[in-house]
Amino acid sequence: MRHHYTDGEIRKALSELTVIVDSREQVNFHLISWFDGKGIQHVTRALETGDYSAMLDGETFEDEVAIERKANLDEIAGNFTTGRERFEREMIRAKANGIKVFLIIENASWHDILLHNYHSQLKPQSLMASLLSWQVRYNITIMFCRPEETAQLMYSTLYYWAWNRLKRG
Repeated sequence: MRHHYTDGEIRKALSELTVIVDSREQVNFHLISWFDGKGIQHVTRALETGDYSAMLDGETFEDEVAIERKANLDEIAGNFTTGRERFEREMIRAKANGIKVFLIIENASWHDILLHNYHSQLKPQSLMASLLSWQVRYNITIMFCRPEETAQLMYSTLYYWAWNRLKRG
């Protein structure tokens, strides 16, 4: 039987939300610093899918939600060129397992793609087509932001995902 939480119970539970950071994630000091500054709990260990997920009261949600972070457009362009097969396998596996993936790309916007404001030779039309078609094909949500916004965007995404997860029981 499903447990139905009150909004108060959900708020109290979510005050203990812990961010799981993949141990292979690199150059994330700005994120860890933000979590520490806000008193947000985080643990580092290997994740099968994505770079970040969430845990609540010992229950991990890594089988349900993942955040994949890219530092810039060149990194995601590399995932669609030289690293395409590996990256696509990860997205296929996530979709097959029912994992919701949020793709956060720092230092970027759709405008930057259209203007080819990145070093990769991947054409803007190809990068845009890959992102938009994968968003539909693999049920990925794409978000662009500045690095100083990333940690809050990640935490808020995981927080509201967990809120809705608890709300439906």
